[in-house]
Amino acid sequence: MASIDLFTTDNLLRYISEWDPREPAHTKGGYMDGEIKIPNVEGKLRMEIQTYPAEDVDELVANVHPCLLHVVRIGKGKREQELEPVPTYYHWKQVFEIEDGIVKIINRKSELDVEKDGFTPRPVPEIDEITKVDGNSIVLGRKRGQLNLILLQPKQQARAKPTEATVTKVLADRLQKSKEKIEMYEQFFKKKNAKNLKRVRLRVDFYKANGTHCGHSISPQTIVDTGNKEIGSMDFYDATPHKSCIKGGRKIIMVSEYNLAKDVSPIFEVYDDFGEPRPELDQFLTQPTDFNRRNQTIIFITPPQPSLHEITENLNNWTIKLLAKRKGDGYKSNKMFNFRYIDHEFNSCPFCDYKVDSDELVKIEAGIERPKPRQKKRIMTCTPVVRTEKRQRIQSTDEQSCGSSETSSYLKSSPAYSMSSSYEMPVNTPDSGIDIPFNGYNSDGGYTSNSDLEYTTTLTQEDLNNLSAMTEQAKFVVVEEDAQFPKAYVTGAQFQNMNQPLLQNFGVRSMMEIPSLNFESHWGPEELTGTAEDLIENIDVDQLLITMNIHEDICTPQPADISNIGSSFFTAPSVAPANAFMTQKDPWMSQGTMPFIKQGPVLLQQRIQSDSTIQSDNAKPTEEEDVLRTASEVFKRKQGKSKKDKTHIDQKQTERKQKPVPESLFIEDLPLLTMIFMALIIIFKLIGEATVEMPQFAVIASSMATAIFMIFMKNKFFT
Repeated sequence: MASIDLFTTDNLLRYISEWDPREPAHTKGGYMDGEIKIPNVEGKLRMEIQTYPAEDVDELVANVHPCLLHVVRIGKGKREQELEPVPTYYHWKQVFEIEDGIVKIINRKSELDVEKDGFTPRPVPEIDEITKVDGNSIVLGRKRGQLNLILLQPKQQARAKPTEATVTKVLADRLQKSKEKIEMYEQFFKKKNAKNLKRVRLRVDFYKANGTHCGHSISPQTIVDTGNKEIGSMDFYDATPHKSCIKGGRKIIMVSEYNLAKDVSPIFEVYDDFGEPRPELDQFLTQPTDFNRRNQTIIFITPPQPSLHEITENLNNWTIKLLAKRKGDGYKSNKMFNFRYIDHEFNSCPFCDYKVDSDELVKIEAGIERPKPRQKKRIMTCTPVVRTEKRQRIQSTDEQSCGSSETSSYLKSSPAYSMSSSYEMPVNTPDSGIDIPFNGYNSDGGYTSNSDLEYTTTLTQEDLNNLSAMTEQAKFVVVEEDAQFPKAYVTGAQFQNMNQPLLQNFGVRSMMEIPSLNFESHWGPEELTGTAEDLIENIDVDQLLITMNIHEDICTPQPADISNIGSSFFTAPSVAPANAFMTQKDPWMSQGTMPFIKQGPVLLQQRIQSDSTIQSDNAKPTEEEDVLRTASEVFKRKQGKSKKDKTHIDQKQTERKQKPVPESLFIEDLPLLTMIFMALIIIFKLIGEATVEMPQFAVIASSMATAIFMIFMKNKFFT
């Protein structure tokens, strides 16, 4: 009588791509162990093995299952995958022939059985021997000489490639029905019914040579996919801590090896001294209800246990085991952890009074909320970006001398200075080289078109026509509309009357003995009159030195000191510093005193030694000078050529002397030596077999000596 029994009931189902015989090193395991008994029938038998669903599935799919069967060819220490056809959608059934105790497989090839070039067929035989009948049975296993049978699961239609087997294709080939009906069957193997795809049995049918059915059998065992979290393996890595007070309230963490199903919960069970469970005593235990389950973690708070004395009354020696249970199929984890409840002592309980775990209230954290529309679940902590603001440019004293609107209200004259005093630039000015922040507002003084000060002047048509004459009379040049007016040309007489407001405001009597006048009358938008006189060209140096009381021997050029850039040209007794009250927005001078120091003399030298625009008359060379110059040039050319030739000859001799001699290292010749040695061994071996047999050591020694000699000759004559 025919029958099939499986010794293995759990396997990790693999996809077809993981067992593809066209790819090397794609052997993943998962062989089925079992035994098939054949009926006592004489002659040739035809055996068909196919996948079959579990017992508790819907009646509509009670005789159909989409998983595939694949026969692996195990050879001498390796897989003979060139003899295996590529699994596809019609390999839900495998066909064999049994004759004279020999089992042969009938391979069914497809368009996928080609080499990587795409058109060369793979050498898969049509019929091939795989095993033999042992007594009256065929053994299923993983060894050579056994029937090496594995299960493969097809992919869903949305995840598969066009050439791969899918659940839809397998069901269509098995049922031979329309697409609409196939979709109805497919619903029982996807989404919430996907566990039906992970549970499979085997059915075997036998037929005589004339096609008469002579027996069949369905395996009573159901193979379960261990990789499925709802029906597969559930092993825990660790749990901690393992102790709690009988009043409960301690946080326990259990860590799983794999992902957990949604119906897994922690439980306590009672075991006796022999490690046997006592389910009748579990009723006295309070099971955890306050727990949080993550992908691979269970966190719960131990419940109080007020009825532990009831267990002691029924069983003297007992222990509590902590494990996990899956509600769907009732499966319990294999690994269990010993757990202990200790008595609570008033004011001396290590968990309740001394708080060994935490000073805060023990609770289970809520965790991250489920994703919502327009709200991200995974958020990374953003590092604050430090924005560096660009510092406002600090203008120099020349640019600010007439540009600050804040100071124009009380400072209306140019800086006055004395012929008999010198000053030193304060360290808090922008030109001193010391960077001091300035938050003031810098205005252009109303002298540009972008100014915040408005000047309304009405020009008639006659003024516009005579604009060139007006500018020539005013002695300044009309520039772009945004140019600074303080750069206009001013006469010396006007400059003499520009310092009076400064002397009145700051208490400085006189700095250069020049009378002051309204600042804007000369530097503002008013008309400038007078003639200019260049005073620097008319300075009498001797009179200047006498005025300064300096001897001529002292007036030697001195190196300039850049630190005294703010010093005056004249030396005189120092003047008492003046206190100047400046606003915070004025960058000219800081609040406080402005020091004045004595400075040494500076020698005034002529700036222009000669005028490059004046061309001097060049003296025409004489005839004798031309002859001498020509002879000198010829001699120099000959002398240079002889030196060049000599240098070229010396360079060639040096290169010839320093030409490196290539050296052949032994390590470089080692590959060639090995090849020659191996070739000579083969030659001498063939010669010995054809003529006189030579001893092995003689062949090796002769080959080595000849190879070394050939390498020596190569290095000596051919390099």
